[in-house]
Amino acid sequence: MSPAKVTLIALLTALLGVAGGYFFYANTVARYDATSSVCVAMQEAVKAQMLTPQQVRSLGVLSGSTLKRHYSSVASKLSIAPESVANASAQSVCSQFLVGVHQSP
Repeated sequence: MSPAKVTLIALLTALLGVAGGYFFYANTVARYDATSSVCVAMQEAVKAQMLTPQQVRSLGVLSGSTLKRHYSSVASKLSIAPESVANASAQSVCSQFLVGVHQSP
């Protein structure tokens, strides 16, 4: 095989790898990272008595509306399915924040 063909194949393989890696990260790992970060922050705020568990959902609504207006890509990472909203635990700080984000205008 000629060096030009090898170079072309290597370039195409690299481009496909980068595109595939970006798509995988953006649709899986980035979502997990965003959700984990928010959940830890909410749990620590409740633990430090900066927020009550009842205030967490309201903060989710406020944060969600701002994220949806100005940072839609971040808001999409925190979105949850409607069936998850119905099954969200009232005792879970993380679930209540995500429900608030989901319910935000």
